Amino acid sequence: MALDTAITNLSGESNAELRHYADYNMSTDIEIRQMTPRDIPAAMRLKELAGWNQTERDWMRYLAFEPEGCFVAVRAGIACGTVIAQRYGTDLGWIGMVLVDPEHRHQGIGTRLLDRGLEFLDRQGIETVKLDATPEARSLYLARGFKDEYEIERWGGIAAPKQNPGIRRIEFHDMGRICACDAMVFGADRTRLLTALWQEAPEYTAVAHSGGEVAGYFFGRAGSRAHYLGPWVAGGNGELAEQLLVEFLSRAAGERAFVDICLENPDARPMMEAIGFSHQRRLTRMYRGPNRSPGKPSMICGIAGPELG
Repeated sequence: MALDTAITNLSGESNAELRHYADYNMSTDIEIRQMTPRDIPAAMRLKELAGWNQTERDWMRYLAFEPEGCFVAVRAGIACGTVIAQRYGTDLGWIGMVLVDPEHRHQGIGTRLLDRGLEFLDRQGIETVKLDATPEARSLYLARGFKDEYEIERWGGIAAPKQNPGIRRIEFHDMGRICACDAMVFGADRTRLLTALWQEAPEYTAVAHSGGEVAGYFFGRAGSRAHYLGPWVAGGNGELAEQLLVEFLSRAAGERAFVDICLENPDARPMMEAIGFSHQRRLTRMYRGPNRSPGKPSMICGIAGPELG
């Protein structure tokens, strides 16, 4: 049935339903297949069009962690969209890097990519899936059964030189306790991710102890647009959170930096204002499923990144 005929026959339906039908038909020439390393240049082009901060190393990490959960949408041999779906332990899945070329938007491609990622996680038996939604995409996720959990804000600015508090870098022997602490705070095991972040940029890590236990830590990395702080955790200790922040700023002195703060933490926003960073955007942490292990977001100052949780 031709599209114009179909729309005439559906004239009693709502505009939204007509748009959905049209979008579906316009995306039927799209192939969604598993991503490979050869797709990274195209994926970088898409994230540049979106103004995001990821690097080729980030894409390689996604593919190394979950090669069967990374997908690309292709039209006429050209990549026009991406999505990654990855697992944290056996109970939590994460959706990220939902990108569609601006010239191919509003054609149902993002929806099909999201569905492919969700299908992958469902096949793995993952009961809860989370993501960080932009305001523009939130309605798409709501339609797929996601619910709001809490708000996140990106802040950015130049890391001004400050006196270094002297908090030491993370060493290999610290990782076991840090990962155990992070699992309690985040709500799932991120050992694989944290180990990779430590190996990639040990100079942007720090850990503080109290009574022999991990009291706070951060990981960081270099992005294509700015250095990134996160995850940044201080166990609800505002003074320690500030010390960790100053430590990171000292390490990245003079460079542009981004932090995605968790608004469940009452100290995070005042600290961003105090160092002169400016608000960039807002995201909504969303979940689908029972969310049996929500973690302790009030202890999280900065997340690992919208694509990582």
